[in-house]
Amino acid sequence: MDSFTQIVLGGAVAAAIAPAGHRRAALLAGAALGTLPDLDALLLGITAADPVALMTEHRSYSHSLLVLPWVATLIWWLFKRFGQGRVAQAPTRWFWAILLALVTHPLLDAFTVYGTQLWWPFNPPPTMWASVFIIDPLYTVWLLIACAVAWFARARPLAQKALVAGLVLSCGYLGWSLLAKHTVERQADRALAAMGLADAPRFSVAMPFNTLLWQVVAMTP
Repeated sequence: MDSFTQIVLGGAVAAAIAPAGHRRAALLAGAALGTLPDLDALLLGITAADPVALMTEHRSYSHSLLVLPWVATLIWWLFKRFGQGRVAQAPTRWFWAILLALVTHPLLDAFTVYGTQLWWPFNPPPTMWASVFIIDPLYTVWLLIACAVAWFARARPLAQKALVAGLVLSCGYLGWSLLAKHTVERQADRALAAMGLADAPRFSVAMPFNTLLWQVVAMTP
């Protein structure tokens, strides 16, 4: 997904888990952690041999569910050991805040069509659920509202309610996108079968900025 969406997702996740008194710090930390996996693009922009290599290498080690937990643990340990601040005050909650702010990034990317190597360094096909476009305001808006409310409400119960509501609504939207994709593919299967192309390889993807309009591409002989 786009960087702004990853920022508000990371912020909402971290702020929902961290202690209420650390709300603003968690929003900022989560925002930074939410965009951290994409920063490898700065290096790859210099070292990648071509645009294809840039795309495939970008969503590899920096998006791996086998790598990011170790990164999260290292970040948590450094702040706990040397920071003597909020992480040291509530180490368990901050550990989960840091971890989930990181790993939700590649999980969200897997809902797009570009493919994410969730299990790098192993080499299964990249995960590509392809149920949302890379920019979808109807997913992002709930997280943005939640973060804004939490920023101003700080430690008040309203902040936690807004964060939980934003995360539930955004997750619900992803669930709807999978249902919509399934419905579209069933209709496409019937249409292709009527054309004598029942066995044709095909894939479906949501059109930009919504999950109501879809594109289905089938390979014909």
